[in-house]
Amino acid sequence: MGKLVANIDDDVKARAAALYDSMGMSLSTAVNMFLRQSLVDNGLPFRPRRYEGIRLVPTEETRRAMVEAEAKELGLMPDDAVECRTEEEVLDHLRVLRERAR
Repeated sequence: MGKLVANIDDDVKARAAALYDSMGMSLSTAVNMFLRQSLVDNGLPFRPRRYEGIRLVPTEETRRAMVEAEAKELGLMPDDAVECRTEEEVLDHLRVLRERAR
């Protein structure tokens, strides 16, 4: 097995190691995955772009859901949320939703 030496900012290394650790893998495993996927893709496994800060633009569907949730929170429209306290109540509610969708 070969070794790879790379210069990485300490903060980036620590944050990436914590991220991959939370996913149950080491930083070494993540780098191996990146390199293997690069071979599969015959290039970088993502499209490189110039960083311009985080630009999260919600889709139309997401934007409508956000507006609806805020309107319900403000009491501008009735809140039709269902409260389920047990797993059985959740399963019953899902069953009802499936039947309605038919």
